[in-house]
Amino acid sequence: MAIRIKATLIEFEAASTNGCVYGEIKSKRGLYVYVELGEEKEYIPSSSDNRMTEYRLFTSCDVYFAKTKEQLADGEFEAEYLSNTTVIIYC
Repeated sequence: MAIRIKATLIEFEAASTNGCVYGEIKSKRGLYVYVELGEEKEYIPSSSDNRMTEYRLFTSCDVYFAKTKEQLADGEFEAEYLSNTTVIIYC
């Protein structure tokens, strides 16, 4: 299973293999994330994707969570994080 992360256009375009990206998981709770990206792979669109949205796929990522934008900016992450995770970023 992949985690979908909404990123700004600047973060989206700057994302690269072994780089990092800041973004948000859109859900009822709304979590902010910092992701250490793994290897970029070809993204194969699904039928539920929005045709007006761009997507990129990265494997073997480490995902760190923050409850607020301020915590994210200060690097104050929750104790739990996900490692070796597949991430789809979109903008």
